[in-house]
Amino acid sequence: MIRALCPCIDKVTLLNQQGNPMKKLTFLNTLVLLAITSLASNYSVAQSAQNNFFVDLLILQDGKTQQDANRYFEKVAPIAARHGLVRIHEFSVSTIFTKGFEPDLVNLWTMAHGDVFKNINQDPDYKKMIPTRNALFDMKASHMSILDQH
Repeated sequence: MIRALCPCIDKVTLLNQQGNPMKKLTFLNTLVLLAITSLASNYSVAQSAQNNFFVDLLILQDGKTQQDANRYFEKVAPIAARHGLVRIHEFSVSTIFTKGFEPDLVNLWTMAHGDVFKNINQDPDYKKMIPTRNALFDMKASHMSILDQH
């Protein structure tokens, strides 16, 4: 179905909190991913060595705000970029058309290579940020996806 709607996507992989592939891709997630991928295809960086995309659809913990998330990403984005994961756009979610999954914010990143997450997770600066991440975001309810271009 994904290839029929948007032939620019070769493969979609949803990741759970541990970075393992999830088996279920809901229709809402598919539509969100397609919309973001279409937007991202206009970025020249996506056409260079950064040939894959990472999308995170995040749900904030109770009492946390978009400003809290912005402060977190100001610290984490440079760490991720050192390893080839570059944040190219952030989104707030203004409308939900289907109940069941309601993210508070979405980030679009480009990826240089498949070892990005392995390298980031081994970075001591990132490891220090994990407690902050877990206090900010409901990682079990949030969705993360890798999109491959061809």
